[in-house]
Amino acid sequence: MVLDLDVMQNNIDDMAKCAKNAGVNLRPMIKTHKCPAIAHLQLKAPATPGINTAKVGEAEVMAAAGITDIFVSNEIIGHSKVERLINLSKRNQISTSIDSMEGARGLALAAGKHGLKLDVLIHVDTGNRRTGILPGRPVLDFAKEVAKLSNLRLKGIWTHEGHNYTGRTPEEVQSKTRKAGEDMVETKKLLEKDLGIEVYNSVGSTPGAKLLARMQGVDEVRPGAYVFYDEGQVFIGVCERKDCALAVLAMIISRPASDRAVCDVGTKGYYPPGEYLAFTKEGLQTNWPLPAEGGGVVRGLDGEVYQDVVFHRWGEEYGILKLYDPRRNLKPGDLIEIVPYHVCSTVNLYDEIMGIRNGELETILPIWARGKVR
Repeated sequence: MVLDLDVMQNNIDDMAKCAKNAGVNLRPMIKTHKCPAIAHLQLKAPATPGINTAKVGEAEVMAAAGITDIFVSNEIIGHSKVERLINLSKRNQISTSIDSMEGARGLALAAGKHGLKLDVLIHVDTGNRRTGILPGRPVLDFAKEVAKLSNLRLKGIWTHEGHNYTGRTPEEVQSKTRKAGEDMVETKKLLEKDLGIEVYNSVGSTPGAKLLARMQGVDEVRPGAYVFYDEGQVFIGVCERKDCALAVLAMIISRPASDRAVCDVGTKGYYPPGEYLAFTKEGLQTNWPLPAEGGGVVRGLDGEVYQDVVFHRWGEEYGILKLYDPRRNLKPGDLIEIVPYHVCSTVNLYDEIMGIRNGELETILPIWARGKVR
């Protein structure tokens, strides 16, 4: 993987400036890069008190690298994971997510055994239909039960409004984002009025971050993909292709036909947009918008996008490029860059990132949290 360091820094600075101007905190979700060096760059930006990890394993890596304020947004269920989280909280400012009394009691019991009080945020399902509790009264009823657990400190509420990715136009993306934000603000007000406590309101997605940062009643935004961006973000109008900082370097190894070239990167080096598909009893359904064909943009090393070339399909070791112009001069030995459709899962396939500035290799960034999925 090759990373344009200047483009990445611009993305970091841009989001930090947006948060600072809006008067909200920025807590980057680091599952996109899983790299402590990049997390430290994000923390240098204003309005950034800490980071967001998905898993305890990621938090352990980041804490070992000197990052002490971490929100773990996965629901932590199971003795070993809970114990690891509690051990982290002895030396760091750790908070985590709850959406069930089983989970809340498990955390409270472990915290009590160690004489600790753990910060928790209630996960609100604002439309993603994954984990979480529906906004409004269901969250309030749950919060009242959580308040009875003496070793938990109810810090606030959080959501990942990831269903905004299903918007087919920028307007649809913004509409879904706005509704999620409004539900969170109303839920925050309901809890504060009924419970008489201050409720921290944390929202998080790259497509929704800039809009929600400006919404009255939002305290924190937690975007992740913004650090690199990708073709999926371009596709729904969140950024421009010039903002895509990371790409997979590939070499052409065959030109077997005038309309086809083959490169040496397949699914073991590039994550295809398969996660955007789901099986139902009716068969395979598309849940997320996809490009008309293929799943990645092909460009030259100078950044020029090849408009007549599509990263069309892939095997484990091969990537097949569809050439719409037979005059396109791609031959064995040529180097190209493929911009991922989904950057987060592509990063998790690699051990390191090659940091490039002005066309030269400047640094190698190890992805220390790669594979930390528990």
